Amino acid sequence: MQPINFINKSLILSLALAVASCQSVGADQTQEISQRTEANTHIQKVRAIAQQYPSLHRVGWKVCGVEKIVSLARSIENQCVESTETMLVWAATGAQKLIPTHQYTGGVQSHLFVESRGCFGVGEPSNDSQFYKSKTFLVGRFRDRDKLPKPTAQIKITQLSQQEKENVIADYISSPPETFIAGISSNYDCQPEQKWREKFARAIPPN
Repeated sequence: MQPINFINKSLILSLALAVASCQSVGADQTQEISQRTEANTHIQKVRAIAQQYPSLHRVGWKVCGVEKIVSLARSIENQCVESTETMLVWAATGAQKLIPTHQYTGGVQSHLFVESRGCFGVGEPSNDSQFYKSKTFLVGRFRDRDKLPKPTAQIKITQLSQQEKENVIADYISSPPETFIAGISSNYDCQPEQKWREKFARAIPPN
């Protein structure tokens, strides 16, 4: 009788393992289908946004006649600086302007504005193109304002492909950055020119 009981127990154990295995496979398949459905929904959402929104552009610049930071304790005046960060804007036109401010505490600064329909990650694109503040540069000390150079700027606009645009949107939706623009410092506040002028009217010198 001992061998028979052993065989019966072995048979029962084998059946139990088989059932558990089937249940495990079924659960894995269900999870895989669920994940696939979520992925398809995410892709459809990204494509819908990409089709609805205007073209996306990467902006770079070279600004001359400003201070260049060499170290924490040293900077050189009247230099050219180039962008090292990524800035993404909607429907850039290629137009730019530099607007100065003269402040006793902040010195002479030059603010780069780029024409577009807004910055990626900052609200919805505007209906019309406007100049948005993109970067602030220090030109020199306030007491030297009359002899400081007048800065000049060149910008480079690169349009993202449709696939690149979808990838950027997908990354943003999946994990929105803590700051309001991905990879961009607080100097990029993306304020429309008119709103910015209202705030800094007293610091903007007459033409």
